[in-house]
Amino acid sequence: MPSRAQRFRLNLPLRYRIAGQPAWRNGTTRDISRSGLLFEAEETLKPNDRLEINLVLPVEIGGLSATEVFCKGEVVRSISGQETTATPALAAKILQYHFHHGSHAAEA
Repeated sequence: MPSRAQRFRLNLPLRYRIAGQPAWRNGTTRDISRSGLLFEAEETLKPNDRLEINLVLPVEIGGLSATEVFCKGEVVRSISGQETTATPALAAKILQYHFHHGSHAAEA
């Protein structure tokens, strides 16, 4: 029986944008695995929207140094905040990613 990808429950800052758009938006991960992530977002998006995601994994996950990850992903589902103060969340499938070890998050 194949094992599922290990998931990490982490609250890491990230930046995301709809593919092809210039403006980055801020979010925070709730959990992350090699195949996907769930994160708090600034707005709800439609399933199948393509995203570009940028985050820095901590040393405990990245290895010897912090690891910057650039992802291309697809929204699987969008979860609206239940209350007016609650932020929406996006579940995204990672379609492609690459690492930059020991780098810092790109400037906004």
